[in-house]
Amino acid sequence: MLACLIFLMACSTGGNHRLDQSLQHYGGQIADQVRSQLDLNKMGFKTTQEPTQTAELLSYTIFRDMNIPMGTPNISHSVSMGAPVSTPSNGGYDIEMKCQIGFALKEKIVQSIRYTGRAC
Repeated sequence: MLACLIFLMACSTGGNHRLDQSLQHYGGQIADQVRSQLDLNKMGFKTTQEPTQTAELLSYTIFRDMNIPMGTPNISHSVSMGAPVSTPSNGGYDIEMKCQIGFALKEKIVQSIRYTGRAC
């Protein structure tokens, strides 16, 4: 059940689409240009290390902290309107989710971009 909730929350963020749009212009660029121009922290992503690079791949790792609420929300009734008002529930889990952004390289030129993980 918890894994299902995590998956649904990660997919509902829409972050992958926005990130993908932001990175598409790096296609066709030299890996050194990507390394010097791409600042994921300025884009609002948390990173913990420098990118890694091989002959075939330039890879970045980003993290996203997500709070998974547990239990049901407390519901109280508004005295004046009689309508239910939701208040936050107590408790939950803080989970750090990871995403790999891989720039596939051929002769140091970006050929494509792929994403692995659920934080993108």
